[in-house]
Amino acid sequence: MISCPICSNGEIDYALQKNNYSFDSCKNCDFLFLNPMPDQNTLNKIYTEEDTKTKDGYKKASSRLRRAFIKLPRFLPYAINKNCMDFGCGGGFIAYALSFIAKSSSGVDINKKAIAYAKKRFGRVNYFNADFKKLLDSENQYDFVHSSELIEHVSDINLYMRVLENLVKKNGYLYITTPDLGHPKVPNNITEWDVLCPPIHVQHFTKKTVTKLFNKYGFEIIKFYKNKKPGLIFLSKKL
Repeated sequence: MISCPICSNGEIDYALQKNNYSFDSCKNCDFLFLNPMPDQNTLNKIYTEEDTKTKDGYKKASSRLRRAFIKLPRFLPYAINKNCMDFGCGGGFIAYALSFIAKSSSGVDINKKAIAYAKKRFGRVNYFNADFKKLLDSENQYDFVHSSELIEHVSDINLYMRVLENLVKKNGYLYITTPDLGHPKVPNNITEWDVLCPPIHVQHFTKKTVTKLFNKYGFEIIKFYKNKKPGLIFLSKKL
């Protein structure tokens, strides 16, 4: 019998199965996660190549870049003249947009092809390839860290959080997006939700789940942004 990886609660129940993968859920914090959980190397092989399959390019590059600049005003109060990082930067679009308001902008991703694309396409940004263990040993810290649609992919949620804890300065800000298991537009029969797609997404969160998780690592969630789609978007501060 395992305990919840987030709150250590022992009341873990089988929840559902999809694509021949089984999910368990925690009664205390609503965390929904694969059990057994694939290791990170297996997951990386599954999804790191998807966005860079297009020849000499990046999937939906133009729309990604446009959306990055549309989001920029939201980041302005926390990122202007600050040291910023996009953690899980993909093709580098957010990190590039941040470079226009930041003191410095960095982008990191495990996908070497994505980093190569970012370096080739965009200047102004320090792009580099690293895994979680390397980032955990890094002495570099940032005032503002952006991490979008990454947390649902990681096999070790606590390792991911320790990396964030290491990367964000005290009183720095962290901006996260991930699918919202508790959103009213999620189907009653959750197996019909297209975002529930193991092994691409290995875990899912509600506002309650992320509040417990981020508090555990010294972050206070200061704002949940409204979203018509079933996605969690929130800003937290490192205390």
